[in-house]
Amino acid sequence: MKSISKYIALLAVPAVLLTSCTKKFEELNKDTNRVLPENNIPIYNLTRAELEYTGNHDFSFETWRVNIIYCSLMTQQLSSTTGWYSGDKYSRNDGFASSYFTMAYGNQVKYIADLIKNTKDKAIYANLYQVGRIARVLIFQRLTDLYGSIPYSQAGTGESNTPVYDPQQQIYADMLKELDEAAKALDPSKDKIGTGDLIYRGADNSVVQWKKLAYSLMVRIGMRLSKIAPDQAKTWVEKGVAGGTFTSNDDNAYIIHDVSGGRNTVNRNSNILSGEWDAIGKGNVYLSKTLVDFLKSNNDPRLQYLAQIRSSGVKTPAAQIGMPNGYDENNAANDIKNAPGFPGNITNYSTIQKDVWLKLNGPTFLVTYAQTELLLAEAAQKGWNVNGDAASHYKNGVTGAMKQLAQYDQSAAISDGDINAYLSAHPYNAGTALEQINTQYWATCFLDWYEAWSNWRRTDYPKLTPVVYPGDNNGGQIPRRMLYPSTEASSNATNYQDAIGKQGANNFATRVWWDKQ
Repeated sequence: MKSISKYIALLAVPAVLLTSCTKKFEELNKDTNRVLPENNIPIYNLTRAELEYTGNHDFSFETWRVNIIYCSLMTQQLSSTTGWYSGDKYSRNDGFASSYFTMAYGNQVKYIADLIKNTKDKAIYANLYQVGRIARVLIFQRLTDLYGSIPYSQAGTGESNTPVYDPQQQIYADMLKELDEAAKALDPSKDKIGTGDLIYRGADNSVVQWKKLAYSLMVRIGMRLSKIAPDQAKTWVEKGVAGGTFTSNDDNAYIIHDVSGGRNTVNRNSNILSGEWDAIGKGNVYLSKTLVDFLKSNNDPRLQYLAQIRSSGVKTPAAQIGMPNGYDENNAANDIKNAPGFPGNITNYSTIQKDVWLKLNGPTFLVTYAQTELLLAEAAQKGWNVNGDAASHYKNGVTGAMKQLAQYDQSAAISDGDINAYLSAHPYNAGTALEQINTQYWATCFLDWYEAWSNWRRTDYPKLTPVVYPGDNNGGQIPRRMLYPSTEASSNATNYQDAIGKQGANNFATRVWWDKQ
């Protein structure tokens, strides 16, 4: 039997936490209800699954390659002239595009499967078991949104070394069922979750918070169905609202990272992007012209805390210049120096303010009040019963998104006056509601580019102009899904072939089930 020191060796550092003082990893993962055999400590599995969901603790390959290299650039929030930033020009890199699939199953999926296995039907873990079911949905929604049909029902169970690929339609139905059952079963009078939960960190009301998270996630999943199955979408979104979704930023599901553990526990996006900020003396990534122009043209108060000119450090909103997507530094026709409005040097473009957004001990947001309210604004616009009209939910969503900056850093707190002025200048407009709401959703998903890309595919907002670039450019179309690992064609050939036979070729043009054209 493994000792607890074996588990500490896996992580080798204190786990992340909210407070400024660092606690021992053993204390964070202490099983306050009862000690099971040491190789099956449920709270450890929750800690590890949550941490891995923010990016693999060792390599962070999937965060870099899928969230940043592909999703951030495809959604035109970042831009790069660096050749291996494939998402900027939609070029195919199988290793990059499959990396999330490769990393998730041996880490996030395995840990959450172990948690569920070791808590099921144990009264002392009644709530922890339900939390595991909710966390499993969080994990698998991102996986299926990226790839479509995936191993789901047999994943992480040890049932098969060649698991079947479940169709996305079936996965979505089961995820919604799991959320419904788990949320109803959570009971504040039963076991406490403990500080090993990195999302709500052992708060006295953490069971209630997880219930709100389940229903807010139900709204997100329900809205994914808005085009492919609108009646089902309406049913599940209304059920989520009736159950009780997030009511303020205090409910936000996020993980605060810890620098004391080094690479194992720091913020994954920050660790990568802060390095890319300084790469080869000029940086590899910049803020996209699409994002900067949107914020700048609307006098958005977030811009003052988001952007700075790379060369000078100037943060004045009026001075910001976003880099257009689709350029390089090697091709005469597409050289960035030939881009309209080129500011004389690549370092005169805007980049991310590191002191706000790229702190190594900064938060990773998973599901937020702002996102939920904006989705409910769209639901209300469709005439669904979601406890309020579209204008109210829109106002709540924009307000929450702007207030959320203070959770990154208090120096970025936006005043009520500035928020009200923005809303007065940009009130809810029923005539352009879908574009208005979902463009705001895109803006509030900054850093969570997985979610920005998924919601863009569902709604086609904001209206992005695809990059046209010579060579491998996916036909000048923004990709619709990521790619299965090439190894699946040999190691799980029968199920892989069945999946692509039903879903479509393993390429960027194939759409996942809910991405109705």
